[in-house]
Amino acid sequence: MQHGPSIIPMLIIFSFLAGIAWLGGRVLPKWHEVYAGPRVRYAYWGATLLAVAILIFSRWLRPAGGFPGEWFRYFIYFAYIWIVGLVFMLVVLLAGYVVKRLVRRLAARRVTADREQPGSDTAEAAAGQRGITRRQFLEGMSAAIPAVPLAVSAYGVIGGDTQLVVNRHTLAFPQLPPSLAGFRIAQISDTHIGSFFGMDKLDRVLSLVMQERPEVLVITGDLIDDLALLPPTMERLTAFQSQLPQGIFYCWGNHEYFRDINRIRQALYKSPIVVLENSNTAVGSGLYLAGVDYPWSKDRGEQEMVRQQFFTQAVRGIPAEAFTVLLTHHSAFLDEAFAAGIPLSLAGHTHGGQVNLFGKSLLPIQYKYMRGMFRQGESYGYVSTGTGHWLPLRIGCPAEISVFTLQRETARV
Repeated sequence: MQHGPSIIPMLIIFSFLAGIAWLGGRVLPKWHEVYAGPRVRYAYWGATLLAVAILIFSRWLRPAGGFPGEWFRYFIYFAYIWIVGLVFMLVVLLAGYVVKRLVRRLAARRVTADREQPGSDTAEAAAGQRGITRRQFLEGMSAAIPAVPLAVSAYGVIGGDTQLVVNRHTLAFPQLPPSLAGFRIAQISDTHIGSFFGMDKLDRVLSLVMQERPEVLVITGDLIDDLALLPPTMERLTAFQSQLPQGIFYCWGNHEYFRDINRIRQALYKSPIVVLENSNTAVGSGLYLAGVDYPWSKDRGEQEMVRQQFFTQAVRGIPAEAFTVLLTHHSAFLDEAFAAGIPLSLAGHTHGGQVNLFGKSLLPIQYKYMRGMFRQGESYGYVSTGTGHWLPLRIGCPAEISVFTLQRETARV
């Protein structure tokens, strides 16, 4: 049975949305007189109420069978563009308000100084006859500023939901068995199949994976959020499994527990997909895949103990001469992998921050291993930005499919 929504998170989110809407309604009219008219106010509150209603329906009141149709996705786009745009707008207008106050103070001082100069009245009159003043021009242009955050929001929501890149990495290892030279691993992570990742998108992802001709596909957690889509998801993955020489391997994320871990576990165990839950298995000649569970804990110290316990279980019994690839949802396991000399670890969970500037996440939630490739000695760890998302907003951090080609490092002269 799918867990129902908790009333407390609903109230918190609704209060946040109401606060954002109220602040936007107060700030806009004060920013420029063009937004003070009744028509603009009616349009603003109409769009805001519609966006909130769509969000409530899409997150908590949607039918068990899913959304009414594919067309409803565009209403969801509108809702997120509007709400996220309001948040961006408040930040921009707050900064703009500070700048405007500073400019007005400087302008007032300049006017006072000019009036003290001979002939200043004549110069000011002449400027008025030539047309609008510089100040009037800038104030007129400032009326368009609130549109900029909405444009950025639209880019982040629509582009974040539609853009998908394939990132290819060729990695050389001195300990790689000759039989694994050229072995290719494809990784997808954090698809969060549901509101913004339907079967059409899963088909697109699997098609792109197949074009890379990997021997194996690994899924590093957070596969699904809408359990109504679990059966068609498993049908597609089962069919895709037969096209891969070594099949599909899976490790748990945190969202499997948020939804219904038992139901998802049953569906996976009935399929040919191999679930690595603090365990390992031989793949091909000389390759072992190990997978760890999500490290739930109360605090940082407890999590480190849980991670060490899970990691020890996951690699137990692997021959010393084997080449091991660790699958983990939480990127913190890279610490254990590096300490143990695991050649390659693949993680997800962070979504790369989703909103990046110059390659750095702007979100307040940060991780030691946030995004991309990390190396320690001869060991590599990769943190995927995710193939999907739970919030349809990506800026400077596109969703990805990751492909890793293993090569044997030639001896150094």
